[in-house]
Amino acid sequence: MSLNIAKDLIEGAVIGLNAYIKPGGVHRYAPGVLFDEILCNLISIIDSLAEAVDIGSRVRRGELAASSIGYRKLIADPLKEVFRTCSSVHPQYVVPLVVGGAALGLSGVESILEESSKFKKALELIVTGGSWSDIKYFVETLKTIGRQDMYDHLRDSGYADIAILKTATNLNEVCKILGSKWKGFLVIEIHEGPLFTYLKRLQEIYRSEKKLSHSVIALYMELVKPHLPPSLIDKAKSAESCGYMKSTECAKIMYELDLTLRKSKLVFNDISEVVTLIAAFGSFEGFK
Repeated sequence: MSLNIAKDLIEGAVIGLNAYIKPGGVHRYAPGVLFDEILCNLISIIDSLAEAVDIGSRVRRGELAASSIGYRKLIADPLKEVFRTCSSVHPQYVVPLVVGGAALGLSGVESILEESSKFKKALELIVTGGSWSDIKYFVETLKTIGRQDMYDHLRDSGYADIAILKTATNLNEVCKILGSKWKGFLVIEIHEGPLFTYLKRLQEIYRSEKKLSHSVIALYMELVKPHLPPSLIDKAKSAESCGYMKSTECAKIMYELDLTLRKSKLVFNDISEVVTLIAAFGSFEGFK
């Protein structure tokens, strides 16, 4: 069961990442190596993700104490494994997936949307229940895996200070701080995180689209539109009216929009993070 849940999450994440064309975002035809790096990250964590689900399930069954959900094993070890396998690590994808997997195991829900309060309670227990030493270990691990930028961002926000870690910090707060630059972390933030809102919206889109990859593109475009320059609004509306990637003509519009955004250095990798992770949880809901 744990492995099946892990496979569902990874399948959805890969579909979400792969979905093209996401203008200005990460997709399989986007220039550069970012797509390949993230894909490697996703594929390499499937065993760690299955283990996270299993740990949550064992706590739910009373076989383990809740204190067994330590961030060293749950988060830091998978990040290090990704570093060994892929060299480049993108924690904004890895952390929400393993934490979300543990919450699925702990809650035992069959649907996040239909049993949202139960899932949220499990997620809250995980992101607020770790020890300060585990948080410190996670923060230090960011340096170990080559994410000095994330470590520096936390340090500049005061979250590398032991005194603060001992008194007021939990994983939810750390994800909130990191999420100010890497939006993927916000998916598991329990107060203002977008998981339930965007997952519900993905469900609504999926009911008409009947295909996860098309639904991801539609959700991505909804989130990107407010950030587009006025000169591209009409082109985005044209793409929407013809169904984005549903015809050759639509695909041409999306391709042109992608090129224009990249030439203007308007990149929405942060929104790609969010929709890829929402697609992962959408796959658990049965969206394929």
